[in-house]
Amino acid sequence: MNLSLNTQAVLLLTTWFAKAAETDLKPLTPNEWGRFALWLKEQDKTPAGLLESGSAADYLAGWVDAEITIKRIEYLLGRSVALSLSWEKWQRSGLWVATRSDPDYPSRLKKHLKSYAPPVLFGCGNRQLLNKGGIAMVGSRDATPEQLAATTRIAGETALQGHSVVSGGARGVDETAMLGALAKEGTVVGILADSLLRSATSSKYRSGLMSKNLVLVSPFNPEAGFNVGNAMARNKYIYCLSDAAIVVATGKGSGGTWSGAVENLKKGWVPLWVLKHPDKNSGNAALVQQGAKWLPDGDYSPCKLAGESLLPLQTLPVESSLFDYAVQPLQNVIVAETEASAVYSTGEVDAEKITSRISEKSFFVFFIQRLQTATSDKPATVEQLLEVLDINKTQLNDWLKRGVAEGLVQKFSKPITYQAIKQQAFVL
Repeated sequence: MNLSLNTQAVLLLTTWFAKAAETDLKPLTPNEWGRFALWLKEQDKTPAGLLESGSAADYLAGWVDAEITIKRIEYLLGRSVALSLSWEKWQRSGLWVATRSDPDYPSRLKKHLKSYAPPVLFGCGNRQLLNKGGIAMVGSRDATPEQLAATTRIAGETALQGHSVVSGGARGVDETAMLGALAKEGTVVGILADSLLRSATSSKYRSGLMSKNLVLVSPFNPEAGFNVGNAMARNKYIYCLSDAAIVVATGKGSGGTWSGAVENLKKGWVPLWVLKHPDKNSGNAALVQQGAKWLPDGDYSPCKLAGESLLPLQTLPVESSLFDYAVQPLQNVIVAETEASAVYSTGEVDAEKITSRISEKSFFVFFIQRLQTATSDKPATVEQLLEVLDINKTQLNDWLKRGVAEGLVQKFSKPITYQAIKQQAFVL
């Protein structure tokens, strides 16, 4: 299989591969995985080590958890044949997989959801779109023709202004919004609750996938059918991958659209707007009473809906999840040098001047600083650094080689390990 050992272990521990029997032990939930992964990191262990050790029980000596038992972990890891068969089928259909340690895993999900971010995302299409943000458009499967027409119009205008439409792929508002943006050659992020494999091969999405204007992702088995629980759980990912959200149509007090919108209002992930409805007793009106805002008539400017956070030329470039700083508008950020670290603080600066300083050299400096922290006690192997720093292997090897050449990193042999040499300060 063309999967790293870390990815294989994460998939085995968190993913369904077939319809579950009553006797099956369940894969870890996102929160369970977050708890388990944190313990592994604190013990300087990796998911790959579970497969390499030969004995999960020995490798996990000291692990105690009433729900995530050693028996459950061993059972899940023993499903390698099922994983191999499933992955071969998914790969033939053009699917890929991203785990939370991969550099192109959506940083927005980790920022908003922390340990509740899904451990695995299955996908098809242009994965670079996952970190672009955009305007989420959601609504009922039974929206009126007028509401669907408004959906198409707003999605098209969003696309023409150079911003992505983010939605859930369900029949009705979701699908209409996605197709409306693609019709204007815009970019679209679809977060599916079911049937990713079928959607990835559907004729309605073929041109969008081929043109790299579309990415379809799901935190669930790509062959999973519709499940109410999965559909409800998926809603949060739509909001967290966007910069602002528009509810086109919703029931009052119940339903997936309502619950997702109310959860967003409570969590404060993104600004929430609601398409105007003439009925004061409608679900749309009730959502405004909960704290959402009416969508301005005829003014669907993404920049106005989301504020400055949406302006694509004023955000710091994020190379990978190695750099766990929040993306902020550049005019509100200055790069300040401190002893052994570079930090961001608010102030008035010239955006072009900052952009010119955020360079390959700057990212290398961040890497060395993170490497100092990761290896402060002892040298680490490449595999250990991959898990700790959340960076792809090619980039890691390149920067380690550069660090050794520049006298910033010391390389040891038998086994091959690396340790950063302490420096007083770095200049960006």
